[in-house]
Amino acid sequence: MNNFDELTNSDTWTMVDFLVNQHDAEIVADTLWSLGVVAIEERDHSSNTVTLRTSMGENPEHSIRAVVTKYPDVKYQTVHVDRAVADTWREFAEPTWVNDEVALVPAWVTAPEDCIPIYVEPLDTFGLGNHPTTLLALELALTHVDVASLVFDLGSGSGVLAVALGKLRNCSVQAYDIAESSRDALAANAARNGVATCSWSDGYPNITVDVVLANILAPVLIQESSEISSAVKNGGLVILSGMRTEQVEKVCEAFPVLTEQDRSERDGWTAVVLRKES
Repeated sequence: MNNFDELTNSDTWTMVDFLVNQHDAEIVADTLWSLGVVAIEERDHSSNTVTLRTSMGENPEHSIRAVVTKYPDVKYQTVHVDRAVADTWREFAEPTWVNDEVALVPAWVTAPEDCIPIYVEPLDTFGLGNHPTTLLALELALTHVDVASLVFDLGSGSGVLAVALGKLRNCSVQAYDIAESSRDALAANAARNGVATCSWSDGYPNITVDVVLANILAPVLIQESSEISSAVKNGGLVILSGMRTEQVEKVCEAFPVLTEQDRSERDGWTAVVLRKES
């Protein structure tokens, strides 16, 4: 049994069923994707309602609260599914190219030839890194983050961004997520990729950093804007992702001491690079 087997060795997987109105299914699904879920199964319930089933980690309370706060009419329940059944999605997982050289590769899948692989085992965290918000954040980070930078990854999930910058840019990365299972995923993925420069933080770092990565929901970016801005040193960068394109301007207004340097869009999602002026 390898390390990943040991960490995933439990009998059941916690799933969450969201009962939504038919006409709200797509927008609620978008919110679930923005939270970094791996997959969503749409189940017909009646002619007017749909059940969206997904995994949100073993401690999904915060993510559930984000959904029901935004959509008060949505009902939900947690369901414990036999892991052998819940893990069938792994059979269909494929590598995702970040750029012409780098690919995010599920840890149990053979890496494509002629690529630099970042192996990803999500465990019970949010995603393989193949959601547009993660890809956008990583694309911009690889373009703008200097080698050997000190980085803080807020909302790290499975640690994709932290491990990639540790491996590809030799950055020292502190990572934090409200999901405690992210700590194990970060450690496992750093080890799998031979990265020794990633560490877990129990919150914001106690020193200012060169770069803050924040791939989280737009309302949370706004809520955390003051702390994010304070965490980066003068002249440093903040890379924000997790925003629908129409949310970007409102989010950027919450960062008045930062100036936009770059942005990128994919499938209705946008990420931006901001610089903290001296």
